[in-house]
Amino acid sequence: MDQLRKEARRVLHQTPWNRPTTLESASARLTLPQLWTNVSSHENSTHLDACESLYAALSFVETGYDPLLPVQDNAAEATAINALCQWASQLALPSLEFATNFDENPEITEEDKNSQEESRLKSELAAQFITLMGAKAIPTLDDRSVVTSPAVIVAMASFTSEKDPWTTKASNNCAEILLNMSCQNDLWSVIERVLREKIRPLFTKTKNPAITSEGRKNLHPVPRTRFDGGALDDSTKPWKTTDVYAPAVLSWIICQYKPAHKANLEAHFPLLVPAILALIDDNNINYKIKGCDLLSQLLKPIQESGSDILLRTNLVSVFQEAITACLLSLPSITPETSSLKLLGAAYPALLDLLKATYQFTAKQATSKTDKNTQSYITNLTKILRSNLISSFHHISSSTPASTNAPTSFPHPRLSTFLLGWISTFISELGIHSTKYLQDVIPILYTTLSNPFGTAHPPLLSAAIATTKTTILSAHPRIWRWRGEILGGLAACWLHVVEERKGNGKTPTPVLDGLARGLQSTAFALKYTLQNPVPITGGSLDPDQVAVKEEVRSGFQALVDADPELEGLLSLDVADIQS
Repeated sequence: MDQLRKEARRVLHQTPWNRPTTLESASARLTLPQLWTNVSSHENSTHLDACESLYAALSFVETGYDPLLPVQDNAAEATAINALCQWASQLALPSLEFATNFDENPEITEEDKNSQEESRLKSELAAQFITLMGAKAIPTLDDRSVVTSPAVIVAMASFTSEKDPWTTKASNNCAEILLNMSCQNDLWSVIERVLREKIRPLFTKTKNPAITSEGRKNLHPVPRTRFDGGALDDSTKPWKTTDVYAPAVLSWIICQYKPAHKANLEAHFPLLVPAILALIDDNNINYKIKGCDLLSQLLKPIQESGSDILLRTNLVSVFQEAITACLLSLPSITPETSSLKLLGAAYPALLDLLKATYQFTAKQATSKTDKNTQSYITNLTKILRSNLISSFHHISSSTPASTNAPTSFPHPRLSTFLLGWISTFISELGIHSTKYLQDVIPILYTTLSNPFGTAHPPLLSAAIATTKTTILSAHPRIWRWRGEILGGLAACWLHVVEERKGNGKTPTPVLDGLARGLQSTAFALKYTLQNPVPITGGSLDPDQVAVKEEVRSGFQALVDADPELEGLLSLDVADIQS
């Protein structure tokens, strides 16, 4: 064994990532109990020390161990196999050096990079060793539960995502092989043990007054004191400082739930809630994003299975409050890039939460008295007005009271993002969006008419798409806002034409795309005005009829005033289809 260790040390110092599959001394006469005695007697004070033991053990099991040969002591053999797997599982876990990667502004020194590289190598060797033991040694045992022990499952589940900085392609492949093999027949009991014994203890010190210890809404919460610094104390968050693999394991667990596993999902739901809320409530943006992503991931099987677990546990408002707090992460306090990342996870999670809870969209509503439908609409409108629209005004120079003032967009990427989600919520609201046109139309007008809009075409593109969505969703009342919409479209069209004629920096294909979008939206407006719908279900309003009769002449008057508008306003159905 000493010679095997020497060879392992030499290879790891020379070509650690290009290792030979076997070593010359790997065929030495050893037994698994002897192997365990040897590796357990060495202290793994550094990552390379652990790599040496793992590589030597891996080479021996690959070449020198024959599971078909008789053993002198079956009990000692079984004990050694179990001990070796538990030992490798502990070494496989990513080290605390990777916690730095999840800081908002990580400063990773060269020493940190070297330490992470050694830890990555150690994890890969440990994963390969566990997989090899699962293929050669464990099948010889009468009791093969070692392969489904929480320690082994957690270790391998930590490498199920190649996006994590500690995962290599080899460790990811080993994780998939072993997890598929070990969880074939006893998946749900394995997951429950992992949640209870490994994951839940990591989050028990992260107290949340909004939920009980059983994972339900706390109806009598004790609010935190004003100067409570517990939320900033990372010593109570081992999942953030030392056991950084916890979110990866949670993600793997949640991926196992399918619509057919409704009973298992509901049984494990209380074990998942504290962990997800702890991540969303954390002060670190990267962990907030992880929490929102995990919640969206969990909500998918909840919705697809038709489960009402969110309503039964009264946790809808708890999740909603936690995510809504994330929506306040805006410039100038939060950098635009960080804000985009967080909001890009928070808004989808919030919409998924509402859909999974109420199982409806406003467009599917068949009865105005349906309680779930009304709750869904109420929540959508609250987010639209209190978060999306107010956030848009916050990051731009426009205000609802000064829609005619020049508008600037110092954070164009974030403005584009918010417009896209305004469009999504308007589409979800459908006809119910008519009540909020006075909030939405001024935003669209100021964005479309901005003289510098072509400097950031995605913002104009988002405004055009949102305008068209608004026309189609709120068509019965669009005629009241035809002037503002037409004014914004015409101003945008003239700016695009001017940019085409000049030597602007915007590529011609991009301008062509904007022009086509403007034409399509203008046609949708014309069609809506020419085909009015009674507002109250009775006869048409006289003003609607007057607008219908004046559409063609009104559009033609604008073209006569500025011939450049002909390409925008003179289209009919045939032109759009071509």
